[in-house]
Amino acid sequence: MPRTHARRLVTQLVAAACLVAVGVLREAQAAPQHAISVVGQVTAEGDRGIPIGVTVFVETYDGKSVGEFATNGQGQFRLTLVPAMLPYRLTVKAAGYYPIQQELDLRERQAILTVTVRAVLTPIPGAKRADEAAPTLTDQSAPRKARKAYEKGVRAVQAHDLPDAQSDFSEAVAVYPCYARAQTGLAALLIGQRDLPAAEAALHKATQCDPSFPRGFFWLGRVLNSEGRFTESVTILQQGLRLSPKAWELYDQLAAAHYSLGLYSQAREEWLRVEEIHPEAPPELHAKLSTAYLREGNSQKAYAEMQAYLQAEPEGRFAPQLKSLMHQLETVGAVHNPSEHAAPPAPPKP
Repeated sequence: MPRTHARRLVTQLVAAACLVAVGVLREAQAAPQHAISVVGQVTAEGDRGIPIGVTVFVETYDGKSVGEFATNGQGQFRLTLVPAMLPYRLTVKAAGYYPIQQELDLRERQAILTVTVRAVLTPIPGAKRADEAAPTLTDQSAPRKARKAYEKGVRAVQAHDLPDAQSDFSEAVAVYPCYARAQTGLAALLIGQRDLPAAEAALHKATQCDPSFPRGFFWLGRVLNSEGRFTESVTILQQGLRLSPKAWELYDQLAAAHYSLGLYSQAREEWLRVEEIHPEAPPELHAKLSTAYLREGNSQKAYAEMQAYLQAEPEGRFAPQLKSLMHQLETVGAVHNPSEHAAPPAPPKP
């Protein structure tokens, strides 16, 4: 193959791969026949709201692993099950909570394209949870009336009554505008409604009133990134990390901002920091790292990260694109003896 053509193809691979890092690659263009999408929502009992660090394990009824899926910041997950007409088992786990299992029998749902499941986790008494932290400054100073309104809003979220939740969070911040946790909860609902200016205002208030509360910085960085305001996002996220250096979600958003600014080495280092702090980070982290390595010209490490993603999520939303990229990297000779670098098989489940 002529060298010029090979270089052109590698450039095209990098251009295609960069879409993965910012999470905008399309789902597979045509869903396989008899595929069913499963949309899930995970919450926790009591007033703990949306747990973080949740993983959903999916297997067929006879114990064959299908994959592992992480929830997003709002406790939601989406997966596609192929073939659809099988019974599946979903196991939901998070540190500090009792695991729960749900049976999902799709054999009688051939005509249904989407199935919704809900899971409510029960805290283990005395156990340390990933979402558990000491009360923040404004948690302690919020008046009782504000706290009660916030707790009522959390219960409304758990009951999937978002209008009532928004009303309760609004009441909480009306009573005490510096209630960072309530401002952040309100902002998350406003983001879901695509009211980004109002969400940004609430998050600025949260971060100004309580710099020790990292979730405010996470959501604000996410809003700024979604609006293409990457330099502002970097400033905000670095401010949050100075007080919360172990907040892996801040590093993830910071890496996304640096990547979009063309600072690929910084983005790669920050995504590696996510991996170090949070070994159970969502598998899409491997897809993001692969694009950073490609941008740096390290095709071999990019290929290894693609393999790691496919091992964790063989039918994940980035799987078709990454399989295509891997094939093209092999075709142009950008990786050496790829079979020698294949990811090891997953260990058998106990």
